[in-house]
Amino acid sequence: MREDRYNFSESSKENFLIEGMNSCWSEVTHLASLQSFSKGQVVDQADDGMYLMKEGCISYSVYLRGGERRILYFVGRNSLFNEAGSMIKLKGRVSFEFLADTQVYVFPQNLFMDVDFVRTYPELSINLSQYIIFKRTYLSHFVANLFSNKPVTRVAELLLQLYENNSGIYLSHLDISNFLGIHLMTISRALAELRKEHIIGKITKNKFEVFSPERLAEYADC
Repeated sequence: MREDRYNFSESSKENFLIEGMNSCWSEVTHLASLQSFSKGQVVDQADDGMYLMKEGCISYSVYLRGGERRILYFVGRNSLFNEAGSMIKLKGRVSFEFLADTQVYVFPQNLFMDVDFVRTYPELSINLSQYIIFKRTYLSHFVANLFSNKPVTRVAELLLQLYENNSGIYLSHLDISNFLGIHLMTISRALAELRKEHIIGKITKNKFEVFSPERLAEYADC
């Protein structure tokens, strides 16, 4: 997902990694504080501010009523997160897991209620509004696709996008299960099928091996 300052492409709705969509916010990082997080660190959604990813990547997760964790999307460089928690002071069943050593700019919550800020940087308000609408659209497509295609097709699609984005995201089998909403045993069978065909190697929290992206793309298009 790449940003032309305001235009979010149609194909972006089908991508799992949100990256480069809020680059214009780098113009006002002097109004933010820089914070660091370690790989594997998990923090709950807070109302302390909105974050702009400088380096690294997170997974954005919600917790269902039964306590099950569900990954909804991933956020990479030059994209915002925690805007909901910041703007409406929302603390809910949402968490961020840092998938790499990460640095983020934290913009204070009161910044978005500052009329002078909005007047001085109207392009940022436009970008933020479009970004929020984009996420709503993405989530609509995400829900619609929950029950589409075979499990191995959906697994292949996810792995292919991670490979093509060269994102540095490493996922466990459980992470993939939580993201796709597919039973862990079914995920293991799908990965075993791709491994048997020598399309992939190890897929773990510490290793991501794709031997044949062309064959993986064929599975993703099934």
